This record gives sequence, structure tokens and C-alpha cells, in this order.
Amino acid sequence: MGLERQDLRDAADFLLPEGKPTMPNRLDPTHSSPQSHQARSAKSEIPFAPTNPLENALVEANAGRLEHRDLLKIFVDSEVYEITNDAPRCEDDPCFPLSFQDPDQGRMIAVFSDPSRTASFQEQAPHVLALSGSQVFQSLPAGHGIVLNPGSEVELTIPGYGVLNIRRDFGIRRVVE
Repeated sequence: MGLERQDLRDAADFLLPEGKPTMPNRLDPTHSSPQSHQARSAKSEIPFAPTNPLENALVEANAGRLEHRDLLKIFVDSEVYEITNDAPRCEDDPCFPLSFQDPDQGRMIAVFSDPSRTASFQEQAPHVLALSGSQVFQSLPAGHGIVLNPGSEVELTIPGYGVLNIRRDFGIRRVVE
């Protein structure tokens, strides 16, 4: 018995209309009753002022003026930033970006829309690496999710199953090294 087309989910299905990420109800196998994800980190007290097209898209999606699929396309095409504890010595060195375990979402990788958004994490991971959004999705280990701008008022959480949907919908293949 295979999956019917209606059972397949679009990349943006894990987002609520107001742009807040969701987590499927663990008691609902069809994922039709999502639960809103609550950020566990303290939000920044400085108002969020967009500095690039990705950040403008985050603000617009949060306000309901941009479709979630369009936001994800902008994310995939944008330059984003990961932070690490150790600087890579050469291009082929493995990189281990800042990650954390979320009790609801599982293992999450921190990604930032602008290098200035990394400031509150400088002690933990002082090295900033620029890469494209598609490279983030290519290199993300199986089952890992993404938190874009953790702690920001426009934080975006993409759980592991959302990463799989985005890879499928945008034709991104995971690169295994």
C-alpha cells in the first residue's frame, strides 16, 4: 500500500499561516492538528530591523504578506551563516556548526540570516561561515532541523521532516561526505 498524492506534504506545510513554525500533534498520525512551537530562548530586546532580502522576507511572512513557499525559496537562494567553535583550516575540513537538542524538535542546527545576528553566540562559537541556504540543506545530517536566527523575534524553526520536504520540493540532494 503506497502513499497517495494527498498524503504527501508541501515544504511549507509545517508553518502556520502567521509564519510561526509548527510541530505535528504526536497523537495525530495525519499531522492535521499542528502544535505551535514555543521558542525556549530569551528573545532579543532590540527590535528586529531587516538588513537583507531574507530578513525582509521573514518579516513579511510573519506579517502574513508573503507566502511561506516564497519565504523558503528566498531562504534556499540566500547567503546565510553558520557558526562554529573551530575555524576550518582548509576548504575540505569538516565543519561542525553550533547545534542543540530541542526536546520537541530533536537535534537543531543554528543558522543566521546576517553575521550580526551571531553576536549573542560569540563565546560558544566565534567563527562565522558564509554559505548558501541550499548548501545548508545539502549538508544537514539526516533527522536534523534548522533554527534560523535563534532567539530573534523572527526566529524560524524547520523541524527534520520539514528539511526533507524542502529538499524534495526544491530539488536539493543531501551531500554525504
